[in-house]
Amino acid sequence: MEKHILSKSTFLRGLQCSKSLYLYKYFIQRRDSVSPEQQAIFNRGNNVGLLAQKLFPGGTDATPSKRSNNIEAVTNTRKLIESGVEVIYEAAFQHEQVLAILDVLVKKDGQWYAYEVKSSTKISATYLLDASLQYWVITNSGIPLVDISLIIINNQYVRKGAVDLNGLFAIKSVLKEALTNQAFIEENILLSKSVIANATEPDVKIGEHCFSPYNCDFMGNCWKNVPVNSVFEITGVKKAELFELYNAGYKTVEQIPEINELNKNVNIHIQAAKKMDAIFDVPAINSFLERIAYPVFFMDFETFMPAVPLYEQTKPYQHIPFQYSLHLKKYKGAPLEHFEFLAEQHTDPRKAFVESLLKDTESVGTILVYDILMERNVLNGLKKDFPEYASEIDKRLNRMVDLVQPFQEKNYYHPAMKNSFSIKNVLPALVPELSYSNLKIASGSVAMIAFENLNKETDMFRILETREQLLEYCKLDTLAMVKLFEVLEGAQ
Repeated sequence: MEKHILSKSTFLRGLQCSKSLYLYKYFIQRRDSVSPEQQAIFNRGNNVGLLAQKLFPGGTDATPSKRSNNIEAVTNTRKLIESGVEVIYEAAFQHEQVLAILDVLVKKDGQWYAYEVKSSTKISATYLLDASLQYWVITNSGIPLVDISLIIINNQYVRKGAVDLNGLFAIKSVLKEALTNQAFIEENILLSKSVIANATEPDVKIGEHCFSPYNCDFMGNCWKNVPVNSVFEITGVKKAELFELYNAGYKTVEQIPEINELNKNVNIHIQAAKKMDAIFDVPAINSFLERIAYPVFFMDFETFMPAVPLYEQTKPYQHIPFQYSLHLKKYKGAPLEHFEFLAEQHTDPRKAFVESLLKDTESVGTILVYDILMERNVLNGLKKDFPEYASEIDKRLNRMVDLVQPFQEKNYYHPAMKNSFSIKNVLPALVPELSYSNLKIASGSVAMIAFENLNKETDMFRILETREQLLEYCKLDTLAMVKLFEVLEGAQ
């Protein structure tokens, strides 16, 4: 058997960009490193796939002794089929040097059914092409599939007792779409093979395809000549508009003409970038400050979103609060006080979280949050989970004010914010002495991963170290809010 030259993942890569496919096959060392967030997504997909196998118990795994030995995987699968095994996990097939590894192959009443598992709650166009390629390879390998289905997460499932796999997962037939796509699959297999066979790298310019359906992992290679302060650093603008500017010769923000068709917020960014100084609207800032009454609490939550619900009465991907930080300033110029909560791993954190939060915020005064949606949704969720605290939670909700407003509305704008109101952009622009760069945990998504991993960690030193890093990160979030608020108070 010849070694495969295309797989499901490389086929999909080629659909997105022929240059990405070529670089992956011949210059993989140029590939961007995998971020912790992306690795967590990969790990979650693997874990969900293993759990879904339990929908079809008693199967045999065709995984080879060495993971990369796909020829052995195909041979294992063929032998299992020939020996009469009716449930095969990680079934591998190859046709015309195209490899497909299926999560579960099942024989029922003498007929074959294919199942591919996704850790998503929705079926995307990419998932349909994924399944279509698998159908092409498997059926052309001599296995007549009666049906091919995607197994996805049912986002309406609520855990009650032990996890009910039949409730957690939803099985959706995609046979109709797979059959419709067969000509497209065959045509693009030939195109991808021709890309790989070519002696030269495809000449593909950067474009919207770099981000769709996924952010390309060769952007470090292809975008290395994009200048600092490029038009692509402007957020809140459609990628198509930014590429129109870039391809028209306006590479940097400073080169964009003053008369343009971009919106008001983008033009504020352009003006600030050209003058290299902050722009602020004192009356609008004062109007915002009038809504704030001392004492002021600066509040931030951290949540995690397990795909498989860990706790009673929770759903897949539900935001589970596990940590908060509070800085308290009793009056303007007062010394800061700090309160914090970090749940113990292996336990449902919600009740302890809400009880501690209500205790720490029981006095009067404004509660400032940054980008209010998440905190509001978490508190409203806790009201449903613990109705005995609903009236107290409502009191906290009524005291909340969103600190993001003056930055989102460009009442205070610095060019280093790059048209973003994310605190990770606003803080270094306005308070450069504070930075997340030296933290081991430096973003909410990494914090989410870290806490979820604590539930599997057994090394006590590593647990203590991670908990310390989580506390340090969340504390900086609310200290950052304090400093940004002081910048607004000092605006003249």
